[in-house]
Amino acid sequence: MDNPDNLMDLYLLTLVVEAGGFSAAAQRAGTTKSRLSRRIIELEERLGAQLLHRNARRFSVTAVGEQVYRQALLIREAAAAAEAAAREAKGSPGGHVRVQADSRLLPLLEGMLEGFSRQRPNTRISATQSDSGIDALLEQQADVVLSMGNALPDSADIVARALGSVHHVLVASPRLLAQTDRPEHPDLIPDQHYLSHAVATPSRQQTSASRRRASPRFTSNNVSTLLAAAKAGMGYARLPLYLCHADLQEGGLRTVFESHNPPPLPLHALTLQERAMSQAAVSFVQFARRHLALAQPPGITPVDKFD
Repeated sequence: MDNPDNLMDLYLLTLVVEAGGFSAAAQRAGTTKSRLSRRIIELEERLGAQLLHRNARRFSVTAVGEQVYRQALLIREAAAAAEAAAREAKGSPGGHVRVQADSRLLPLLEGMLEGFSRQRPNTRISATQSDSGIDALLEQQADVVLSMGNALPDSADIVARALGSVHHVLVASPRLLAQTDRPEHPDLIPDQHYLSHAVATPSRQQTSASRRRASPRFTSNNVSTLLAAAKAGMGYARLPLYLCHADLQEGGLRTVFESHNPPPLPLHALTLQERAMSQAAVSFVQFARRHLALAQPPGITPVDKFD
């Protein structure tokens, strides 16, 4: 990093990627669209690679641009951590981080908390379930929200930090499969044999196997409860693979209709902008990324393994 301009322009690149275009990013950076565009072009020239596709109708990130963006985001987070450390040096040495998780991710969050508490023994941690954590962030009632889905928050104040992706499978107990005729397609599973996950803000990504049902036999917003119901033979359930992997290995559940599994859902840590983040919040996001990369929970592809 011999050219100091690269640091600023890499920061500007992250703003453009997160804003999905130059106009919103320019407003956030306090500059003009033309000047911002010129800075990115100069960065591309120095790096010798095209980072963005842009024309009047289309904006997207190139494969190289995606890799550069991820590394630039790490630099940005490191700078934010340095600022947060300086701020917190005057206050509590451990700080306090308030983490909320999509109900489907609460078991995953629970698996992170022990390691994070060992890493930062003086940090106070609040962990709660929420399917609408964006409001909590904007109202400063949460510092980090673990979120899963394709729909990202429509707010320039919130940053979606990629952690990986989560695979889902449709499962049923061997007893249920032995006692009932297996339908030819997941859409043909009768409602009385279907277990539905209810969330306040359902994902925009709908698949034929996960379509909303009029009257499923059992509905819960707690995936651990759905897992227990599936193991008891109450019906078919679509679950995160990380949650039911052990039961699949032990034979308590079986996967069905594998060819109809939906694409993995992106996993993000949602936070406010860097200047509004505490050192404890920055540390938690960094820990979550490392935890997923090292622990490699079944059915989760960490961001570090993205091509």
